[in-house]
Amino acid sequence: MEVVEDNEWVDKMLSDKPDWQYHEICLWLPHKPETVDDIANDIASNGFRLDRPIATYEGKILDGRHRYEAALKAGVDPIFVEFKGTKEEAISYVTSENVARRHLNNQEKMFFYVQRADALGVQERGGNGNNQYQSGNVVNTTIAPSQGEHADALGVHRDTVARWEKDRKEIMADPELAEKATTLEGYKKAKKVVKDRQKKQKEAINNSVPPDVIDLKAIAKSKKETDIRNVGPAFVGLMETLCTKFDERDIKRELVAFMYPDPLGLKVEALHKMADILSDLREDFSIETTKQQLN
Repeated sequence: MEVVEDNEWVDKMLSDKPDWQYHEICLWLPHKPETVDDIANDIASNGFRLDRPIATYEGKILDGRHRYEAALKAGVDPIFVEFKGTKEEAISYVTSENVARRHLNNQEKMFFYVQRADALGVQERGGNGNNQYQSGNVVNTTIAPSQGEHADALGVHRDTVARWEKDRKEIMADPELAEKATTLEGYKKAKKVVKDRQKKQKEAINNSVPPDVIDLKAIAKSKKETDIRNVGPAFVGLMETLCTKFDERDIKRELVAFMYPDPLGLKVEALHKMADILSDLREDFSIETTKQQLN
């Protein structure tokens, strides 16, 4: 059987079948014409595989976009099966069938994560599932996956998802950038804007404040008649203590003990500032890089 090479005919066939539009979840994945060609050649030689039907959901193609277009191109009737389940289950199905199995590059996985996180939400650290970032139409408002659960589903390291999530929140907080970030290319451009902003912020800080100093007086400048001279040494002592702790529970216990008393909220503000600085430094001083330097 010969594969039809007329792409205009394929496009016409697609437009003549409005019932088989692509579900939004399907469109989170990249479309690769070369994959359509490879599958079309296989279908032309061996027919449509019965064990790889095209999954539909809510009257649209959920999974199997490449197989669908390849079948049309090969002139073979595709086989469909209806996916039955919730939208959350449909997202899990597409994630399992594609992200973990297909050879997606890091940027393609990043964009899929952004769409998945927008739909399912992301549980904040220390949350119980009810506390989540709701930057879009969250499917279920009672349970949101944690960053770790998103990472496990996508087959990436949790630190990778943490970086993706940091960028996602900053992009979605800017309406202009959020509007651009609806496609992979648009999201990459929005992310570059964010990275440029972060770079300028770092440069401004480095040019105005010694890199190893946290200006606690600046944090407390709006709090009149406040003596914060004891907070700086306390932070130094805290960091020295934390460097000897390797158990997460011990670290949390030390932090909680440090935070009280704090009637004016100085320590809370300083800790949040410290967290932002440490998050940025973590990207510059990874564990792997440090180990290489030590060796």
